[in-house]
Amino acid sequence: MVRAGRHQPANLEIGRSYARYGKKLTPPASDVALRFSYEVLKVIGIHKVSLFACLSAAAVFGIPNAALAQVCPASVPHVTGQWTTLPYQMPINPISTTLMHTGQILIVSGSENDASNNSTGSESYRIAVWDPTGTTGSSITVQNIEYDVFCSGTALLPDGRPLVVGGTADYNFDGDNRASIFDPATNLFVQSQSMADGRWYGTATALGDGRVMAFSGLGLWGSVNPTVEIYDPANAGAGWGSPIAEPFTPPLFPRTFLLPSGNVFFTGQGSTGLAESWLFDPVATTWVQLTYVTGNRNYGSAVLLPLLPPSYPPSVMNFGGGDLSTPATASTEITDLSVASPAWTPGPNMSTGRFQMNATILPNGKVLASGGSLNNEIPDAPGKNADLYDPVANSFSSAGTASYSRLYHSTAILLPDATVLSVGSNPGSRGSYEPAIEIYTPPYLFDSNDLRITQRPSITGVTPGVMGYGAPFSVTYTSASPISSAVLMRPGSATHAFDMEQRLIGLCGPSPQPSCSGSGTLSLASPPNGDIAPPGYYMLFLLDSAGVPSVAQFIQITPHTTAPPTGTITSPATDTIITAGGSVNFGTTTGATSYSWVFPGGTPTTSVAQNPGNVTFPMAGTYVTSLTVSDASGNSDPSPPTRTITVLPATPDFGVSVSPSSVTVVPGQSANFTVTVTALSGYGNTVSFSVGSESGFPSGVTSGGFSPSTITGSGTSTLTMNTTTSTVPYALSLTVTGTDGTLTHTASTTLLINLAPPASLTATPGSGQVSLSWPASVGASSYEVQRALVSGGPYLPLACPTGTTYTDTGLMIGQTYYYTVSAFYTGGVDEGGASANSPEASAVTHSAPSCGLLGMEAVWILAAARVLHAMRGWRGRNGRSGDTEAPR
Repeated sequence: MVRAGRHQPANLEIGRSYARYGKKLTPPASDVALRFSYEVLKVIGIHKVSLFACLSAAAVFGIPNAALAQVCPASVPHVTGQWTTLPYQMPINPISTTLMHTGQILIVSGSENDASNNSTGSESYRIAVWDPTGTTGSSITVQNIEYDVFCSGTALLPDGRPLVVGGTADYNFDGDNRASIFDPATNLFVQSQSMADGRWYGTATALGDGRVMAFSGLGLWGSVNPTVEIYDPANAGAGWGSPIAEPFTPPLFPRTFLLPSGNVFFTGQGSTGLAESWLFDPVATTWVQLTYVTGNRNYGSAVLLPLLPPSYPPSVMNFGGGDLSTPATASTEITDLSVASPAWTPGPNMSTGRFQMNATILPNGKVLASGGSLNNEIPDAPGKNADLYDPVANSFSSAGTASYSRLYHSTAILLPDATVLSVGSNPGSRGSYEPAIEIYTPPYLFDSNDLRITQRPSITGVTPGVMGYGAPFSVTYTSASPISSAVLMRPGSATHAFDMEQRLIGLCGPSPQPSCSGSGTLSLASPPNGDIAPPGYYMLFLLDSAGVPSVAQFIQITPHTTAPPTGTITSPATDTIITAGGSVNFGTTTGATSYSWVFPGGTPTTSVAQNPGNVTFPMAGTYVTSLTVSDASGNSDPSPPTRTITVLPATPDFGVSVSPSSVTVVPGQSANFTVTVTALSGYGNTVSFSVGSESGFPSGVTSGGFSPSTITGSGTSTLTMNTTTSTVPYALSLTVTGTDGTLTHTASTTLLINLAPPASLTATPGSGQVSLSWPASVGASSYEVQRALVSGGPYLPLACPTGTTYTDTGLMIGQTYYYTVSAFYTGGVDEGGASANSPEASAVTHSAPSCGLLGMEAVWILAAARVLHAMRGWRGRNGRSGDTEAPR
């Protein structure tokens, strides 16, 4: 579509102005800008008869104007921002996403909303680590874990490791009571101490002293867990405190926020709604009813609005949601929690009602409201239209249009480059999900011509990088304009329409905040306490006077004044293999104030002794044991040592694995997976195979079978999955099952169907235009044409044609333009993808039609046109009126 013009090209303006004055040989003296351009033209002797024709031709063939370029769905990037789809797909269902201080994203999926992966003998629980700066699917690494963390909650510990709380015991709605910590330094998913009861669909909230509060979730026997448990990294024994009873039954995934008072605010909303909002004191362990809710906001979202110095007054905002049996509300509401008697007051409406939406805070304090649908789990077009909330103006504006519906199990989190990741959604049958990955680039990263801003503020150093509370620190930077604000943003952790971790704390900015004084160096102070900024890692952003943010630099805030201790495991010296019922001796020579051993699957399960001695493992499995040492201040090892204990079954059995974790094909291609059978404890029988998905295979996807079809003892078989040219881009979770009588084991992988880029691109120059053509990509529903002024980009989207040709018009004479095209697919539920770019093509535009002008005369025309355009802009900015003489 053609974007609405904001400015006319300068040469078209001058042509129309001459037409306006008709037979007058000279423009009126009142039109200073036009009179000036006329005098310039008169110097070179241009006759008035040919003037309008020449200038009109120049308007068509001369000066390109970004405001008039054709672009993809209704966006004006510097006003609405821009949505783009990455050229690779997500290989697992991204139920939960957490940004870590490494810049990587932890994706916690477990059984991936596929009950066949949660069954006796299953080895099909998965997580992934993604580097969002990667350009191919190889930037996502998938691994298997030992239990089902599907629909768990995640909070970040003070050392930056994500604590994953609870999960799924089975698909009968029984919760799991285990918790695990992911170590980004080793990429190991390590179990911590277990909770007293299960928490499936529970919320995790970081507290001001470094502890983590677990709230709600389905218990071990399927009922809602009516207690709070608090994890303390310094609690070397149990890890978790005693359960604290609640005076109400909470919804699942309750919306909670740590306030600067140290109390935790519960909005009353979540998977269902209560009649009241509550306040929890984690020190006194008491609940107090705070205010009444205004209505049910099931699976709407909520955010803690920016906390700004000097007093950091907290306000919480609810977005959308409603009764799942009726359409969602578009309304919002805000409560100011700094007043004595808080109450929910109406906020502005979003552009549509939203269930299963996401709300993401940006570095400038605005909130992106994205995704969701008017009717629960039914995709619709309005839900793709995002909104941007401005807390200063208390109003919404458009944030452009995404390509895909983002509903149940979708997430959105802020990235360190100040863009937003939007991923996931599975409103369809279990076993499938939306694999397309989208990035939202906010308007603050575009200039007024809709070009990406490349000269952003740049942080060159932070001293110190690890700091305490209320501590001075300095930031060195480069920036073309003054810094207007500096903020800390806690990395997000989103699942089920709620980010449990995001938080913006101001450091300097507009009054009454401290000013951002200094040139090249800012002298700042860290937040005063952990209730304002819980200990951990934060993204530091600088924003210039135009509101353009830097790329973030991570800093750490800690209450500890000493370096953390480092532990070692002396015994066993290496990973160990034993048979079920066997024992392993554990011990360390590390000197520490306290020791916290965790032995998943072992007896005992934990120990606080320096040398626990023998630990027995009665059940077959693979267990990652760990040791965390702490010093006298409670500071603990941020990357505890581990030993993997492989426990073989007491009787003959086998294991099944499948690799790779995903294969991407284009429609019409086949994918091969290697299925490996490992004989355990003398196993020698024959294993047969089957493959399926809880959602069934979509149209065009079939199994080509296993070769060989059976394996005796140990060995490998090749699974072939076939697609046809009519298969649409899709993500299909595959469960491979190995069977020998009553023995059954499973493993998971993913078949990704995506698009190949157009194999070539031809650019044919014309008079002020370039005609493009390319061969079709199988399965594409449309294409995105992009243009750049230098080879290799940056490219800007021009159009999204459904065919394989496009003509780019209104180009500058003699300019070289560079193009690429990518294939695109949007369609039904859980379908979607985009290709990489085609090879680049370039063309140099031809000269304009002859107007009887010499080359230098044309230059003078364009110069005059630009002067006219600039002077008109100056006149408008200085309050002068436009042309006063009516056209004739």
